Amino acid sequence: MIILNILIFIIVLVLVLVLISKMVIIVQQGEVKIVESFGKYVKTIDPGLHFLIPVLYKVRGKVSLKQTPLEIESQSVITRDNVIVEVDEAIKYHVTDVRAFVYDNEDSVTSMIQDCQSNLRGIIGKMDLNEVLNGTEEINVSLFESVKDITAGYGLSIDRINIGEISVSDEIVNSMNKLITASRDKESTITISEGRKQSIILDSEANASQMQIDAEARAKQTKIDAEARAERTKIDADAEAERIRITTEAERQRILALNKAIKESDLNEQALAYLGIEAFKQVVRSDTNTVILPSNMTELGNIPVVKELWNAQDTKD
Repeated sequence: MIILNILIFIIVLVLVLVLISKMVIIVQQGEVKIVESFGKYVKTIDPGLHFLIPVLYKVRGKVSLKQTPLEIESQSVITRDNVIVEVDEAIKYHVTDVRAFVYDNEDSVTSMIQDCQSNLRGIIGKMDLNEVLNGTEEINVSLFESVKDITAGYGLSIDRINIGEISVSDEIVNSMNKLITASRDKESTITISEGRKQSIILDSEANASQMQIDAEARAKQTKIDAEARAERTKIDADAEAERIRITTEAERQRILALNKAIKESDLNEQALAYLGIEAFKQVVRSDTNTVILPSNMTELGNIPVVKELWNAQDTKD
């Protein structure tokens, strides 16, 4: 009897411990748990210690609220110029609505992956191969904008989408290399031609500039020569004028001195007249083409001495 009572006590104690263990719910940080009552959603419990009545309530499972990285398998995508490329994707997401994440979609993560792949095919299908290879950042932005509202209905929020490796077939790679080589050759030819063109232009401009400089130099030299000749002519004219002035002044001084000497001499008018006739005779015998007769030349004939000299000259002639 005592053994039976001990067994019953032990069984009751175990049942109590089991019941207590079922009542105590511990939720870890960074996750939540969903509580159901007979299959119906009741609430979401946050991190910490919670107590539930085991029969009435049941914890369905836990949902992580942490950011989750996800690698998506590569998929084949056709570009606008009909080139098949293999594209890898990497997604980082977190759960924002636990109830929608668990109950509104059978597999929210798979739905998110499918939407990303579908939208990626649409985006790349509108781009050429070169645009795809050189525009991964643009593809990331476009893909993020196209799926962020869709995945919000699944209780998810995409934090970032990264396009990984983009690979093409070897045939396409060889064709691209040939195209790049041809493009580089074309650019090189254009560059060389442009260089020659610029060289010709520069040479022409240099020649034109040199011609202009030479013409300006010649014009300047001509102007300088003309100014020098004009200055020389002016100097010569000034020198001639000065010479004439000095000669005239000397002649004037000589005449004044001569008149002064005559006035101071004892010669009478007859002697002076005789000297004038002699001087005139010398002028007439000279090679001078012009002979200036004094206004009183006719009056000299009234002088007896002059008259006799004149008559004597006529007889000799």
